[in-house]
Amino acid sequence: MEIAINTLYSNRELYPFIPRHVFDALEAAYLDGKDVITINEADYFAIISSAKAAGICHA
Repeated sequence: MEIAINTLYSNRELYPFIPRHVFDALEAAYLDGKDVITINEADYFAIISSAKAAGICHA
């Protein structure tokens, strides 16, 4: 799925829930000046679910 890089990368509260391979891809895309990135849908929903469970994400 495609998401805006800043959806995750600019939100430091989410960092503990972002798998290393996703974070590395986000960082590389950000440094390359990209606005969007394609990540695995399961990874995205796992990040959001974990953040919600921790009371961090209310989306």
